[in-house]
Amino acid sequence: MLPGAGFAVAYGLAIFVGRATRVDGSEVSLVWPAAAVAVLWGLHARGLGRAQAALHWTLLVLLTFSVNLVTGATLGLSAWFVLVNVALSAVTVAVLCRDGRSVVLREPADLGRLVGAISAGTLVAAAVAVSWFAYEGQPDLPRTFALFAIRNGVTALTGVAVVLRLRDAQWRRPTLSGIRGAETLAFLATTVVVFTRVFWLNPGHPNAFGVMLPALWVSLRYTTTTSTMFLAGSGVSILWATLLGRGVLSGVAPTQQALLAQGMVGCLTIVVLTLALFRDSRNELIAELRDLAQRDPLTGLANRALLNQRLEEALRHEPPATVGVLLLDLDGFKSVNDAWGHEEGDLLLIEIADRLTEVARPGDMVARLGGDEFVVLCLGLADPAELELRAERVRQRVALPYGQASDAPYDRITASVGTAVSERASTPRSLLAAADRAMYDVKRAAAAPGVRGQATRAARWPAGPRAATGEPARG
Repeated sequence: MLPGAGFAVAYGLAIFVGRATRVDGSEVSLVWPAAAVAVLWGLHARGLGRAQAALHWTLLVLLTFSVNLVTGATLGLSAWFVLVNVALSAVTVAVLCRDGRSVVLREPADLGRLVGAISAGTLVAAAVAVSWFAYEGQPDLPRTFALFAIRNGVTALTGVAVVLRLRDAQWRRPTLSGIRGAETLAFLATTVVVFTRVFWLNPGHPNAFGVMLPALWVSLRYTTTTSTMFLAGSGVSILWATLLGRGVLSGVAPTQQALLAQGMVGCLTIVVLTLALFRDSRNELIAELRDLAQRDPLTGLANRALLNQRLEEALRHEPPATVGVLLLDLDGFKSVNDAWGHEEGDLLLIEIADRLTEVARPGDMVARLGGDEFVVLCLGLADPAELELRAERVRQRVALPYGQASDAPYDRITASVGTAVSERASTPRSLLAAADRAMYDVKRAAAAPGVRGQATRAARWPAGPRAATGEPARG
């Protein structure tokens, strides 16, 4: 967000803009951007120390009073507007931050919290505003209340939503990925035609809801950040045309113009943000489910399906003899489960996965096929002999002792590693099968009397109490 001085400048300019949008010489403003800046300023002040926060609130009060006074409001009305804007900001911030969570706009629940907080703030502020007009003896207080609540509420909601999304642009960048340029041009052309026809050419019949066509288009096809920028442009177009007396909202009383214009902007904001955020949440859920389906639940490594997919892509795009696989099987792992239990067997598999990930180079993939079998997919080999060097590093890394210094380390786990390098006719299945055969050749060649890797309780891994869950090891 803006620094303190930036908020002061933005707030003063926002009041000037609001006062400049008065309709037909009346005191009715079409838009009140100071409401949005006041809320954002209040959120900024909330994260400061008590003395600094008090300074910011004091500056907000002084700016509200002085700028309204300079732009033609009476002394009493300027003072009353101080109460209106402070009440709107303070109540909104208090409701929005009551549970201590950070204020973001990333999912539908965030939009619900924002709408609820701004509604509470604007209703209190509208009640304060109406009390002044009641004191002045002005008629039609319900319409005045509706004007303040709708205008300030919609302006605050749209303005705060735009700032939150732009602030989080690094979290989810606007992108047109997967959308053709022709569709984007069609969308832009449709938006310009609809908004020009409805709000600038004064067609003389109520077709304002034609703007829902591009609104639905952008919210269902583009990112939420892009949709929010569409909202900002739409709001400016609607209010500017109405202020100039153009389009379907011209020719009615100032108060009705403000209510209808803000009502249209509010409808667009709610519809576009709701659909876009729900779409984002759905896409995130699908991505998470897809990732879970391609990951080993114990170690977090790639599973067989993801390995085959990555291997197929590599064989299709990489030259022969540059793709290699290391397939390894742990020697003596069964004795670990038998002596210490499956819980600690699982911990050993997790440690093996971490060590293989450390040995792998950037761009390689480590996968668990199941049980105590792992694969390291090596890409970009300069020489097939390089694969044997990597296999030796894997053997050495796996054979290092396990456990902590406070307990006897276990050093009887080794790995039999088979290697295979891609050929012109290789497939994922044939390459893995070749590595599997090589691995069993290594295992048979290393066979000797006795069982290397026999675990005993005298050498316990890892330190610490064992869980007595009795859950079978997934290895």
